[in-house]
Amino acid sequence: MDFQYLYTSFEGRINRKPFWIAGLILFVVAIVISFAVLVPISAANATMGALAGLILSLAFLYPGAALGVKRLHDRGKSGLLMVVFIAPGLISQLCDLLGITGSYQAIAGQSIHMPNALGWILNLVTLVVAIWALVTLGFLKGTSGANSYGPDPLMGEAQEAVPG
Repeated sequence: MDFQYLYTSFEGRINRKPFWIAGLILFVVAIVISFAVLVPISAANATMGALAGLILSLAFLYPGAALGVKRLHDRGKSGLLMVVFIAPGLISQLCDLLGITGSYQAIAGQSIHMPNALGWILNLVTLVVAIWALVTLGFLKGTSGANSYGPDPLMGEAQEAVPG
């Protein structure tokens, strides 16, 4: 599996298996970095923790978008749909950082973000779009045969498996 291609290229198609493998690796790395970096920063200063969270999201944006675009290509869809999948989460994080969607309150000695009405609406929109993205990218089968984005990745595996 070519991880450089998976995380850096916006060209071509990938099927669900490499998408899930590369996506889970990216997710685990993000979680480890979050616990190592974000938790201590957030404990010291909630606003700096929110800023660090946004920076971490932006750092993982490129490889995540590269994976998603190739999956969209496999489904015969434009990679620009990734903008719709990504935008609500980034907007939500930015609004949290700016204090537009809620405020931080001290509860039991911890600084907790308490969303206002706009925050709840934005969180709901983000959740709905995330579920749509998960189903589209992770569960639905790609188009059979070649499409305008390249050959069927499953056909390549089937041809390699057949002795010739």
